[in-house]
Amino acid sequence: MDRTCSGIISANGPTSFGQPDAIDRAVANATVSPWFQWILKAEADGTLEPVLNNLSYNILSTLKLNGFENNTIIDGTWLEAYGTPFATAAECLGALGWAKGFATGAHQFEIPDLAAERIIRSKPALAIWGEADRTLRAEHFLPLFSALFPSAPIKHLPGVGHYCFEDAPETISGLIADFLQRT
Repeated sequence: MDRTCSGIISANGPTSFGQPDAIDRAVANATVSPWFQWILKAEADGTLEPVLNNLSYNILSTLKLNGFENNTIIDGTWLEAYGTPFATAAECLGALGWAKGFATGAHQFEIPDLAAERIIRSKPALAIWGEADRTLRAEHFLPLFSALFPSAPIKHLPGVGHYCFEDAPETISGLIADFLQRT
């Protein structure tokens, strides 16, 4: 089976690929993001681990802090679907480890070789960005996407937050279907 990637879709996510300004952009974003500010404060005051080790109970508050906007879909089934994967502290280790890595500066990013960069740049790409995203601000991260894919379209979605797939599922599905059809 061929496992090569035929295209790239970035939806409210950073697309850093060895750009020298990626860390500076992430740091600048952290100064204005409530989520990243909370991570830094919670690590400093010792509440990061207790909160993130109990994501099954805290899932809605963490999602809301990240910019979840579509309150109309929240019900018991929705809460169960998001909370169940984090039922135990062991199941929360990924979320906790990522947050602690950010707070302590432990994350490392590899710089791809020129062959990998050439391959990724040759792919068709699409960026979808919810303009209400308070976690990853467009002004900090879309330039990383544009640097990799200068001619790729960027679709801005007003009123859509960090969880764009939840906030605008029909719009996102349509954009992805159109992209797949064109490429």
